[in-house]
Amino acid sequence: MRALLYLVMTRIKNMIKDCKKHPSRLILLLFFIAMMVIVIIGAYSSPTEVNELRDINEIFAIVFAFYGFLFCTTIMIGFSSGASFFKMADINLLFQTPISTKRILIYGLFRQLGTSIWVGFFIFFQYSILHNTYGINFLGLLSIFIGYCLIFFCSQLTAMAIYSYTCNDDKKKKILKSVIIGVLSIILLYIFKDLFFTSTNKLQAIVSSVNAKWLNFIPIIGWLKAFVVGIISGDIIYLIGGILATLAYVALFVYIVSTMNSDYYEDVLQATEVSYSAITAAKEGKIKETPHKVKTGKTGLKRGNGSNVFFYKHMLEDRRSGIFLLDRNSLIFIVVCIGFGFFTKESGSILPAFAFATYMQLLTSSLGRWVRELIYPYIYLIPDNAFKKLICITKENMLKIVLEAILIFVPLGIILNASALDVLACILARIGFGMLFMAGNILIERLFGQIVNKTLIIFLYFIVMIVLMLPGVLAGVFLALRFSEELIPIIVMGCMFIWNVIVASVITYFCKDILNYAELNNR
Repeated sequence: MRALLYLVMTRIKNMIKDCKKHPSRLILLLFFIAMMVIVIIGAYSSPTEVNELRDINEIFAIVFAFYGFLFCTTIMIGFSSGASFFKMADINLLFQTPISTKRILIYGLFRQLGTSIWVGFFIFFQYSILHNTYGINFLGLLSIFIGYCLIFFCSQLTAMAIYSYTCNDDKKKKILKSVIIGVLSIILLYIFKDLFFTSTNKLQAIVSSVNAKWLNFIPIIGWLKAFVVGIISGDIIYLIGGILATLAYVALFVYIVSTMNSDYYEDVLQATEVSYSAITAAKEGKIKETPHKVKTGKTGLKRGNGSNVFFYKHMLEDRRSGIFLLDRNSLIFIVVCIGFGFFTKESGSILPAFAFATYMQLLTSSLGRWVRELIYPYIYLIPDNAFKKLICITKENMLKIVLEAILIFVPLGIILNASALDVLACILARIGFGMLFMAGNILIERLFGQIVNKTLIIFLYFIVMIVLMLPGVLAGVFLALRFSEELIPIIVMGCMFIWNVIVASVITYFCKDILNYAELNNR
């Protein structure tokens, strides 16, 4: 055990020393801390009246849905590749040492808990919204954060147990998967039954169903939701019951994993390799796709000439790996934005939903398939104008941006009873932001394509995006103040769309040299 304790302490010391060798990481950490402090101060600087706060049961329902989605999607991975608490260095070195596998498992569990804390750090940035909308104090936010860390940790542990139990038996895998899907279907039918039998406030009916007491007995999801409810509402029974049940669950599954298969080397090897490949690709700014099942269908492009062939190539790849040209993350993002619209229905405006969708778009903006073409020689060999080639390889991403905008704001317009003109303005404004964010990625690739350390690049990306979009937002707000209230959404979004399209076009044109010199993108 002393060897593992020494390893943990050495890792902590190396992380501190690494901040000295790589100041960009320290700057990024300080920036996030400063932003969190600003968010907290901003929440208290504009207090909301008690009678203006929304029903606290809504946040309990959101917590249950959030925890449930994270837990269920993670444990389903256990039926294919499993989950791993280790890295390739552990596989190659730690597993070869004469240390008990149970102690190595405990080491991996504690390190995974530390990873969960880092992953959940983004929750603190939601404090201003939660405090001003639901009146949640910092202790309540901390309980949501702790619940998130525990749900992330328990889901990984459960996925490992499922994989160890079913990896060599397809019959067990089918039975267990059917049981889990069946239980989830029953829960979802109970929650959404009021959509069909209630004609008044459907949102309130769903919130009441989610907060039913019997759902608190659902392992991990309900227990941790009860823990959050206990902290926020001051119910000591919910608090103690939820946390004790979760700790018992962790102890039970640690025992199951350690005794089910004493030599779990083979069980974690595949999951570790997949995780390592994905992390390495992300650090290098590459797109790593390793689908277990690929829909082949028709083969061959059969369309496209010159540089335009890349558009049809990307469309074919999207058809094989996604749904309606959209991947799983895009579909989740669309559902989340539409779900947010139900909670802003009483505002009578589509602007809060648009602001949330844009905020999420900035955080989840992906590079797209075009960036992968930069590391292959084919795009550079086509004898065509560099600007035209750049437009062609980004056309697929543009189509996704348009499709996402329509799938988000048409349903939101129906839910919020917005006018067709307001919905059209939101769609155009979102397309403009999508073009701006894509142009920002092109600019970052043009300036910093050779830098392997992406920490500084992410930091610069957010700063650059905020600076570029700010003039359009300010211009829209300034002009909107001179018109009637009904025209405010259209004026604001119209200004943002025009500004973003102009800036994106200028950036894209002046970054066309990214396809003239392959050495700029040599990774």
